Amino acid sequence: MTIPAGTSILVADDEQGIRDLFQFTLEPLGVELVMAVDGWEAFQIIQTRSFDLVILDVHMPRLSGPELLEKIRELRPEQKVLVVSSSSDASHSFEERVTASGAAICLFKPVELDVLLGTIERTLSGESP
Repeated sequence: MTIPAGTSILVADDEQGIRDLFQFTLEPLGVELVMAVDGWEAFQIIQTRSFDLVILDVHMPRLSGPELLEKIRELRPEQKVLVVSSSSDASHSFEERVTASGAAICLFKPVELDVLLGTIERTLSGESP
């Protein structure tokens, strides 16, 4: 299974290094990437077009990942969304909250590339991540 060329993905993360990671990993596969530096910019982009997948950081300025996820659900209820967080808690309560809000899964940084790519592939194909 691979990520189909031409797949469109919006990445919203305020960390340049994370955006670079997605760019260097996905663009060679033929994925169309659109980058947003914060949640508000991502929301403005989502209002203008749809994506095969949206990947959100949790902690972003101007609009957090969970706030953006709520707005995405209002605008595009069927949008596939992955959430990436820099913090994990042993109880997994945060992960449960974002998946209950409509995210396919919540991954925790640092994410191994094979796990990230596999999760993206499964989410795009409609499989449970």
